[in-house]
Amino acid sequence: MKLTLNTETLTEALRPVGRRVPTRPDSPAAAGLRLTATGDTLRLLAAGDLATSARTAVPALVHEDGTAVLPGRMLHGLARTLPAGAPLDLTVEGRLAHLQFGGTRISIPLLEADEYPQQPDLPKSVGTVAGKDIAAAVHQIAVAAGCDDTLPMLTGIRFELVGNTLKLTATDRYRLAVQAIPIQRAARRAPSALCVIPAKDLRATVADFRRAESVTVGLPTAEEQQFSLSAGALTVTHRPLDAKHYPDISKVVPTSFGTQVVLDRAALMGVLTRAVTVAGAYVPVNLAVEPGGPVIVTGGSRYEARTREELTPRSCKGAPVRIAFNPGFLLAGLRVLKSRTVQLDLTTEHRPGVLHTPGVDRSALSYLLMPVRTVSDAPMPN
Repeated sequence: MKLTLNTETLTEALRPVGRRVPTRPDSPAAAGLRLTATGDTLRLLAAGDLATSARTAVPALVHEDGTAVLPGRMLHGLARTLPAGAPLDLTVEGRLAHLQFGGTRISIPLLEADEYPQQPDLPKSVGTVAGKDIAAAVHQIAVAAGCDDTLPMLTGIRFELVGNTLKLTATDRYRLAVQAIPIQRAARRAPSALCVIPAKDLRATVADFRRAESVTVGLPTAEEQQFSLSAGALTVTHRPLDAKHYPDISKVVPTSFGTQVVLDRAALMGVLTRAVTVAGAYVPVNLAVEPGGPVIVTGGSRYEARTREELTPRSCKGAPVRIAFNPGFLLAGLRVLKSRTVQLDLTTEHRPGVLHTPGVDRSALSYLLMPVRTVSDAPMPN
């Protein structure tokens, strides 16, 4: 294999692909990047991690076709040190790959190409979404995903086709985030496939696509298929988690609410932050909501440090209700909503509350929180 390409071209190609090289590979070859030169294209593949893979292609002046596997992390790190805009010659001779630019020549030992993992099959496209839409949705939804590896399905984000929207859901059993983004479906009669993808990996992936005007989404329809996102020459795949026992969220989300209160988001965040500072992140905060009066927020213990603050709502209607929440979970939902005001929909003290931006379509982000059952000495408004 012998080719010439620009150093900036190689660096940009290795940016998303090099990050998918596993830190603890199952075999020496799995720690590599597979480079394939043919025609006028250099293709790069990182498939050593069974959970995720990435592939891309860049233009190159190919003198001799060929395939080689180079140490992935070494090549990725080396690319960041290359001078910008310089021509780079890549030549494979025997068991070595030689990189030459200017008066510099670097020789890298090759890995066994025959032992490199096979690239996973790509699923069929179910449609396209805007890069900024899916990046924002994943960032907002991921806060509700669990961190307990003993319940892997709850550490992921569920994708589901619903009409002309792609619905994203995450839950850790104590909170639930749901958002739907528009999708241009590839076929009107395509099956409403669903899958669950690890939230941590997915957040890193959508960052590579946030500036793409159009991102192609592939949802698995067969057991061995992967979930994929593609834009331009870049494709990233993820192995889905087992979604068979994913919670039925329809049984949790209330269908009607008896109380709706609209509050200033920054003011509520300030109140909660002070409560956490005084009492700790795991001590519940109590909200007393009553139409015609202020919203009273108390935190801490009756016999220890505590806070009591009043918030003037923008609007409040319905029945009076007192309810307690985990302040850390409530703050997490407020941080991702971004709007100046937020609406909290409530039913009773024992039913979930739903936080969302007032006046927007319900396909936008909704953040559901399970209430905390307080003991007899829990703080209550005076």
